[in-house]
Amino acid sequence: MNRRALFVTAVLTSVGGALSTAACASSDESNGAPTEGDEITIVESDASIGPDAADDAADADAGPCTDCEWFPADCMPEIPCGDGPFDPSTAGGPIDGRVRINVIRGRSASDVWALGARGTVAHFDGSSWTRLDIGDEWTKQAIWLRDDTELLLTSLQRFHTRAADVGTSSWSSIDLTNAPDSPVPRSVSEPYRLTSAWAADGATWMWCTTVDNLDFFDTYVGPRTMPDLWRLRYTTAKFQGFEVAEALPSDTCGTIPCTQMNGVHGVDKNELWAVGSKGVTIHVTDADSDTPHAVGFNSLTLNELRGVWTASATDAWAVGAQGTIRHYAGDPVHWDVVADVPVKSDLNAVWGTSPSDVWAVGDDAVVLHYDGSRWSRVPVAGLGARRPKLTTVWTPLPGHVWIGGEGVVLSIGEKDPK
Repeated sequence: MNRRALFVTAVLTSVGGALSTAACASSDESNGAPTEGDEITIVESDASIGPDAADDAADADAGPCTDCEWFPADCMPEIPCGDGPFDPSTAGGPIDGRVRINVIRGRSASDVWALGARGTVAHFDGSSWTRLDIGDEWTKQAIWLRDDTELLLTSLQRFHTRAADVGTSSWSSIDLTNAPDSPVPRSVSEPYRLTSAWAADGATWMWCTTVDNLDFFDTYVGPRTMPDLWRLRYTTAKFQGFEVAEALPSDTCGTIPCTQMNGVHGVDKNELWAVGSKGVTIHVTDADSDTPHAVGFNSLTLNELRGVWTASATDAWAVGAQGTIRHYAGDPVHWDVVADVPVKSDLNAVWGTSPSDVWAVGDDAVVLHYDGSRWSRVPVAGLGARRPKLTTVWTPLPGHVWIGGEGVVLSIGEKDPK
């Protein structure tokens, strides 16, 4: 395959011996990290409410409510509610209410992780949340929960890792910013921003999607034609080394639009979908091999697609701007248009447990559910006057849903079922 690769030798120290790890990521220009000597504040792109939020909420509550039917005051078992690790009782201290949660993922209902701005990492054990201090304030964008290791991804150069059985401490910080032969240009800091990452159980490679700092490429490199799809693995061929590689051949974007990618998810380690700007949908087979194969599909939209979830080889869902939902049902060329979406808000993420249990979340605190026949809007409780952007959703089993966004974590069926 004609691609650039990065082989890095990094010596890791961990409790219980050396880690067998892998990680891949990229980040925005700032990653929400404070510069030396600066007072720590929440950057605007990661903020959901300002310091006067309480006063603003009180003013809003005093006026008319035009969408009250979707935002009841009281929590009920069947609708999203709660503050999760933003609650004052959180072990390790609550997350700052202005922090955006970028991703929620887990191994099970009793092993759930929430990551976000300002180095935010929190873990739910089936009964309560604990906020973890991992030693820096870099925004966390993704997580890889391997059987033997846990990896927190910040960028193509930065991540944290630890053995999976060492408790809540002992994180090792890896910074590959100045690594030789990096596939990421070093003329400016990190022109790629990680948007999502996914790996199937037992996969060798983790797949990552990125978007570019296009001004950087126009100035230093020229028009961007390389795919914004990356793969990462731990390789025993190198002493505790990492391999980060562009996942597709360099000329792929000449025939398949594959820059500015936002989401990735698959059936298994060898078959996945990736989605991005201008309605791009890419089907990848042999994804865990040395030579993945990609084919572009027609999503029948030019709206940006921001999230994708795959139920089976012939059943996948993609969501995006202006309430766009597309359904893949096995057609060799097209995705199906979903015309009866009940909202026009931007949709940012989608996840499910089966073809008849799919969830999507978006701006304006919108939550949608698909029951196998139609999409319906779901009320959200306990937000008061707030209507935060919701950015991530994950569900380990039916009736058990986690949703994160700007200053909020919502849940249905929070406690671990017995």
